Order: sequence, then C-alpha cells, then structure tokens
Amino acid sequence: MRPKEITWQSLVGAFVVSTLIAMSYPYIVLKLGMGPNVSVLAAFLGALFLMATARRTRGQNAVRNNIIQTAATSATSTAFMCVVAAAFGYLNMNESVSLKVHITPWQMFSWLSLSGTIGVLIAALFRRYFIDDPEMIFADGVAAAETINVLDTTGSEGGRKMRTLGFGAVVGVAVAFIRDGLHKLATVPLMMRFSIGLDWSPLSFGTGLLISLNVGLSMLAGTILVALLGPQIMHLAGLQIVQQGIAPQYLNQVMDFIRSGAVPLPDSPEWLFLTQHGGMALNYLRGNHYPIIMLWFMWPATAMMITASLTAVLLKWRSITRMFQSLSLKKSSTTGRREDVSLKTIVWLTLALTAFLAYVQHEHFGMPIWQTVMSIVFSLPLILVGVRVLGETNQGPVSLMANALQAVFRLFSPHVGHNLVAAGMAGDINSQGEGTMQVYRTGQLVGSTPRVLTWIQFSFIPVGAASVAIMYPLLVQRYGLGEGLAAPTGLKLANMAVLMSKGLSAFPPGALAWTVVAAIAGVFLTLGKSIGKQAWLPSAAAFGFALILPGLLNVPIALGAVCGWWWKKVAPEHYDRHRITLASGFIGGEALIAGLLLPILFYFGIIR
Repeated sequence: MRPKEITWQSLVGAFVVSTLIAMSYPYIVLKLGMGPNVSVLAAFLGALFLMATARRTRGQNAVRNNIIQTAATSATSTAFMCVVAAAFGYLNMNESVSLKVHITPWQMFSWLSLSGTIGVLIAALFRRYFIDDPEMIFADGVAAAETINVLDTTGSEGGRKMRTLGFGAVVGVAVAFIRDGLHKLATVPLMMRFSIGLDWSPLSFGTGLLISLNVGLSMLAGTILVALLGPQIMHLAGLQIVQQGIAPQYLNQVMDFIRSGAVPLPDSPEWLFLTQHGGMALNYLRGNHYPIIMLWFMWPATAMMITASLTAVLLKWRSITRMFQSLSLKKSSTTGRREDVSLKTIVWLTLALTAFLAYVQHEHFGMPIWQTVMSIVFSLPLILVGVRVLGETNQGPVSLMANALQAVFRLFSPHVGHNLVAAGMAGDINSQGEGTMQVYRTGQLVGSTPRVLTWIQFSFIPVGAASVAIMYPLLVQRYGLGEGLAAPTGLKLANMAVLMSKGLSAFPPGALAWTVVAAIAGVFLTLGKSIGKQAWLPSAAAFGFALILPGLLNVPIALGAVCGWWWKKVAPEHYDRHRITLASGFIGGEALIAGLLLPILFYFGIIR
C-alpha cells in the first residue's frame, strides 16, 4: 500500500522549504549566471523538516519528502527567470536601442506564473516518453531520490548508505567552501582564455558518476573542439562579434582602445568607459575569449541539439502514440488509479492559460496575441530538446532554448522588446519542463504518484514568481545590475534580442554555414546510434551542449564518467552499492553550501 503523500507536514514543509530556497535563488543566479542544483538541497531540508514534524512515520516519509522537493524545484525553476528581468534591465541600459521596457513586480509575477504553468502541462504530456527512455538519466532526479530514500531508511543497510552519503556530502561542502568561500582552491588551467580547465567541483564530478561514459566523453570532445577551433574563430569573427555589441556613437573610441592593445587599470576612467560603453571589449583586451566565441558556437550548437532531439522523437513515434493513448485512459490497469493528469485536462487547461498569457503579454508589452500563440507552438519542440539534453548531461539549456526561440521569432517580428518577451516566455516554459522531468524521475524511484507531483509542481510556481518580483528590485537596488550583479545570462538574452533585429547579418562570419553542417550532423549521429546501432558515436545532445558550456564544467563531468566506468570494471559490486549514494552526497554537499549557506554569508558580508 502506497503511503499517503499529501499531509499537513508535506504541504507546510513544501511551502517553507520552497520559499526559503526560492527567495535566495535570484541572488545566486544574478551573481554567478547559473543556478546550482536544488533538488538534493531541498531533499536535505525536507528530511530535516519531516524528522521534526513526522517522527512517527519515519520510514514512510519518502513520498512526502518528494512533495517538498517537488515544490522547491518548481519555485526555483521559476526563480531562475530573474535572468529575464535582468535582460530587460540590460536592454534599457543599451545605448544602441531606443526602446525602453520597464516591468513592474506585479507584471513580472503574473507573466512568469502563467508561462511556467504552461511548461508543467507540456512536460506532463511527455513524462513516459522521457522517463522510460534508458538513455535519459536525469542525474539530479536520481541523486534526490537516493538522498530521500537514505534519509528515510532505518536498519543496517540504511546506516551504511547514510555513512556513504554523509562522506560525499562532507567532501562536497568542504571543497565548495574552500573554493568559493575561502578562495583557496584554484582551478587547474588548461586553456583559460576559452574557459577550459579543471574546476574542483564535487557536483560536476558526481554528475559524471551518474551519466554514461559515452555522454561524458561526448562532452569532453565538444570542449576539445572549442580548444581547437577557438583561436581560428577569434581571428575570423572575434572582432566583429565585439563590434556588434557597441553603440555606434562609441564605436570609434572603443576601437581605438582595442587597437592600442593596452588593458586599462581597474576603476580607471578608461576601465569605467569600456565597462559602460564597450560591450565585450574588455573581454577582448584581457584575453577572456570564451564569452565572445560562445556567441559563435551557440548557432551550430543549438542547431545540432534541435535536429538530434527531434530526430530521436520522430524515431519513437509509436511509443509517443501509445503514451497519448494511455493519457486518455481513466485509470491505471494495475493500480486502479489514474497515474497521470488526463490528456483532456492538459489540453483544455493549456488553452485557457495560453489565452490568459496572450492577454497579459498584450496588455503589459503590447505584443500581438497571435505572436504569443505562435511562440508557444514553437516552444513545444524546444521543450523536448531541452529535456532531452538535461536527461543526458544533467545540464539544462534554458537560456539556449530561449535564444533558439528568439531566432525563430525573428521570422514574425524584428521588434526587440517582443523578441525578449518571447525569449522569457520560452525560457520559463523550458525551465519548468526540465524541472518537472527531474521530479518525475525522483518520484519514479521513491514511489510517488506522477499526477500528484504534476499538481504540486503546478501549484508552487507562484512562489518562484513572487521571489523574482520581490527580490529582483531589492537586489538591483543594493548591488547594481552589471556591477555587483553581472547577470551574464540576462546580458546574453538582451544582446540576442538586439542582434535578431538585424536579421541574417546577426550571424558572425562562418557561423551560418557551420550551423547547417551541425544540423545535418545532429540527424546523422542520432540515426547512426538508433538505427545503425553504433553505440560508440558521440551523443549529439551532449556534444552540442558542450560547445557552449564552459570547459570548467565539462572536464570534471567527463572525469567523473571515466572514473565511474573504471570503478565498475574493477569493483562492480562495490560500484552498484555505493555509486548513486556517493554521487548524491557530492551533488548535495556542494548544492547545500553554494545554494544556501554561501549566499547567506555573502549577503551579510561575513565572507566576500
């Protein structure tokens, strides 16, 4: 008999934990440009809450903790979209654009709440397709499930797993604190001008332990290609990419700085001028070429991921047909209960929410209703791409899928503001879809009901939307956008919107041709692995995503995958018993320190 999932403890814990993490999340995302894993962190906090409030049901609390973890994942998936608020801020600061768009907290709340709920519903349609695919690992979901099960287990086996989990967590906390808190653990440089090196990240290494060797090596291959082609791309297109981000009235003055080759001293008048008006000129002068070449690689990388993912979907059309048929059934034939939200409910609710979203975007941003509808239609295949990449690599390409919709949206309108609105909507839909699928993986492993998890994910989106509406203006007021809060993801979205207004001229030299080549390669790699049974071929999703992920992330992930493969070879029983638990500890430990403790210490000025 399945334990009761919805209790006052699980609901109160869900609200407390999701609010706590979501309110701290915008600071992390705006500061670092990315958000750490929260699934395992939420599982830790949820277990502590249930230990205090539900002691009598210890051993049956896993599904209740899954409710808490689901709520926190939902809230932070929405809170991540503070990058869109930052993108509008950067657009307003862009001197080459006359358009200024100011969003009130209420507008931000309603906009993110509506688009996020659509993402949950779309993801629910494809739950079985992804969860039943053996190639889709969803490492964070696996780690969260292991954490939940271990913290709710009693007996000798539970004790052994608890020690393994504790060891991994201690390592994760210690390494992350020494690295980020004390700044005593330096990156091992390999090619740092292209952000390639070995970062001491237990979270990335633990992710590598959970994914396959093929995916890990595919990500390493992508990093090697960046290292090989990076210098040529900088020579061919680097300067033009820099020039595209500079307002015409400052272009000559900035180019004089670049021709001089001199790097101005920090806080000097020249430094401040380039910071305010030079776009990526400082990166160019300082030899930090990764942000520049990323704007070249993003085109072929996105094309490869999209064509590979859509080819994989088409190859499994029969299973997708059966999946939709199962959603039409009233109850599960095995349990006598409905496992998923019905297809009818999903369709009608999505249509209603789309109508509301179209109205909100028309009233708030002057966006034509038909453009909202078309954006959601094109977001559907993109969410399949994003979830597939996440399933293999454990890294969600939210901003990249938003960029992809920006490129498609250019076919409808050159309007810069509307392009950014479409990007934010696509990003929110994709972020929720990816978070929902991780939650489904956790639920599958702990025995939760997918339908219940869908409604919890759906219901806690407003918590994340509120965190953006409340915290973003407070953080910008305190730290300053572009100063204390770099928000590089928001800057990329804003720059992309400006570039898209220029049409095909937005493509850097050589990028368009290689985008076509990459799109074709994505199809053939997928066909070769699926039909040709050539398992040695690289994963197109992992390889493509590695082109725009820093090598500092790819290298430790690949190292973890290689170590996991070697561990399985030399000690298979030990590997089967401890791999998931140890990896979960690594991931959870770093998530705990980077996702909660360090932001608190940074906020109060205890460490800098």
